[in-house]
Amino acid sequence: MNTGTVSLEIQSMLHALEAGQKDDARAQAQSILGRAPGEPNASQVLAMLLLQEGKARDALPHLEAADRAAPHHPPILNMMGSALKRLDRMDDAREQFGRAIAQDAQFIDARLNLAQLDLDETRIEDAKSGFDFVLDLQPNNVTAIVGRGRVALALHEAEQVRDLMEQALRLQPGHGLASLTLAAAYLRLEEFESTVELALPLVTEDQLSAINRAYAAGHVADAYDRLGLYDKAFEYYALANDQQADHFENFGSFDTSPFSPAVVENLSRHLESATTISIPPCGAGERMPVFLVGFPRSGTTLIEQILMSHPKITSFDEHTALSDTCFDLYVGDDALNKFDELDENACADRRDRYWQEIRKLGELDDDAVFLDKLPLNSVFLPAIAKIFPRAKVLFALRDPRDVVLSCFQQRFGMNVAMYQLLSLESAAQYYDATMKLTMKARSMNEFALQDVRYETVVANTEDEARRAIEFIGLEWDPAVMSYRESARARAISTPSAPQVIEPIYTRSQGKWKNYAVQMAIVDEILEPWVERFGYA
Repeated sequence: MNTGTVSLEIQSMLHALEAGQKDDARAQAQSILGRAPGEPNASQVLAMLLLQEGKARDALPHLEAADRAAPHHPPILNMMGSALKRLDRMDDAREQFGRAIAQDAQFIDARLNLAQLDLDETRIEDAKSGFDFVLDLQPNNVTAIVGRGRVALALHEAEQVRDLMEQALRLQPGHGLASLTLAAAYLRLEEFESTVELALPLVTEDQLSAINRAYAAGHVADAYDRLGLYDKAFEYYALANDQQADHFENFGSFDTSPFSPAVVENLSRHLESATTISIPPCGAGERMPVFLVGFPRSGTTLIEQILMSHPKITSFDEHTALSDTCFDLYVGDDALNKFDELDENACADRRDRYWQEIRKLGELDDDAVFLDKLPLNSVFLPAIAKIFPRAKVLFALRDPRDVVLSCFQQRFGMNVAMYQLLSLESAAQYYDATMKLTMKARSMNEFALQDVRYETVVANTEDEARRAIEFIGLEWDPAVMSYRESARARAISTPSAPQVIEPIYTRSQGKWKNYAVQMAIVDEILEPWVERFGYA
């Protein structure tokens, strides 16, 4: 094909794209690629249009072809990173953003995308540096200002968030994400009427994603809850959850996760007739983690922050090291046979694999006690008994009615387990299934296990902290009671982050009573656990 003709067609295609004539641009890109396969401009345009339609998987081959034809071109690399991020290939996305920046250190789009990825993955200091780099070059870059404000939100700096978002809205009035972030700041600052006034219009704001509209509805609900308008609050909690359920409907039938209800119930049935769990031998001197488990919203984040303030205890943000180690014992046609047949060597190999994953998360001193906190790791108690037989387990308990209500009121990062929490009924059913499994596992094996009740921690924080520290096997250290100051210095990825830096409060105890009418639908499911755990 004549190169001059190609150049003219490329110019025509780019003009059509600039004029918003997407169908014409697409047709011309396809025409060019039909005669000049891999032509980088046409490949890039076609990929851009596919990305705008949410078709990242279809866009990626075109970007790879463009990269082969025009290697080291920052816009292509940046767009490839965006496609990979949408496909949840975060490490690959990071690599492509890095390649783009290596070619052009001041390429703003790649800098912003990398900073946002850092923020999404709770690499808060990296995100802060990335947004600050852009703001040094472009002080009025609204995307960078909003990103920097979201960093400040993660660092619990609500007043700085307010200042940054007000600056962003002066530069770009009506900016949806800036307004949403400002509403979150108002909520943290306990300006509840302002939260409602700002967030309410965002619930139906088309420029926001479905997930951010759900966050807006959640902010409205949280503000109404704090104002004592419980019926209105419930209405907006339900709306936020319905929006998330629609967006993430694929998780509703997802049953290939160790945390899926089907897998949890299957293992429970498997253990029904057994009376003990066979425990392979384990070396007496081997290092063992301390597992902090329970159910979401049972107080695990508060307990973790208290214990982490001890100089001899190390914990990282919630991670998947244990589920990665145990995945094939729970999921797959032969999973339960593998679970039953674990021997000494297999358990030793899995312990090695677990510690390798932990050391990828950060440095771990030889004499430190490692605290592994993930509430739903409670479903792995049967596997913990086999693989970590000398591990200590802290089991967080809280009034089941408050637990289920609080789960319903949160906006979690979505996965198959969190999807169950989007309605009161499915949250209660999931709580019931999880507790049946964990209590069966507890009855089959004499764990070094200690229950920690949220209500008791709130009422007698130091006494409960001392009890937990003693159980772990450490000497008391006064630094433990400075946990609020320690927590302020950390970016906590769970919804509990704003609460754990506050002084201890009791407003969350018995909160279900404010929603007794709505909670009646799950009374029958939860009542056995309310009785069993002594909350009747």
